[in-house]
Amino acid sequence: MSDVFIAIERALESPSIEETISLTRQVFKQLQTDPAFIEPPERLVKPISEVVFPAKPVWVNPRDLPRRRLGSDAGKCSFIHSIAHIEFNAIKLALDIAYRYKGFPAQFYRDWLDVANDECKHFELLNKHLANYDCQYGDLPSHDGLWSMAVKTDDDILARLSLVPRYLEARGLDVTPAMLDKLKAQKDTAATAILEIILEDEVGHVAYGTKWLDFVCEQYSLQRENVFFENINHYMKGQVLGPFNRSLRLRAGFTESELNELERLDKRP
Repeated sequence: MSDVFIAIERALESPSIEETISLTRQVFKQLQTDPAFIEPPERLVKPISEVVFPAKPVWVNPRDLPRRRLGSDAGKCSFIHSIAHIEFNAIKLALDIAYRYKGFPAQFYRDWLDVANDECKHFELLNKHLANYDCQYGDLPSHDGLWSMAVKTDDDILARLSLVPRYLEARGLDVTPAMLDKLKAQKDTAATAILEIILEDEVGHVAYGTKWLDFVCEQYSLQRENVFFENINHYMKGQVLGPFNRSLRLRAGFTESELNELERLDKRP
């Protein structure tokens, strides 16, 4: 196994935030500057159960997380911490998709390490901002919603691409603009600036999901829209929640037809 995949494996198995970020940046730079990169055909992939996370934060059921309003410092701290948790999980998610799925063109691995590198930047911006509330990542409980879907789809690249970048992570495109409006109304310019960076980058990350789902579907003569909604039906049991930011999702590669079907499936009362 090449140094690239050894470094990715080490980052996935590391309980250290600092080491995870350092290794991610190392392998990102290596892949961007190595035009002759070839995936070793004999490389072995460890089970997803061996991916390790920091001891903190404690992961709890989303229902057990306290609800706080953005109008208070405690609420802002909780909100920023929750986004930091998503971004740290997203580092491991992007590393895992580059590590776990074999036989792709070199650009597949470059794209997902590009995502992982962005997520490192997002996490560090958020964790630095948490210090304004005398808090650091790990001080508050968080949930495992993103990672649990990675575990469920570890043996199915079509499901992983459908449900992690194009469903769960795409929800950030839907909900972040409203959060930005609230932060701007409170004149929280620091948090606003961070979320604006994250939102713009996330459009590209979801677009990578679209790009590579298209690629895999083409290899197997499948229709992307059918695959996407079959996986939503199977894994989400049709429990789709909107609203959906049509303009941002269109930029990320969604079609009008996909958006219309998502809105039809929207289970909000």
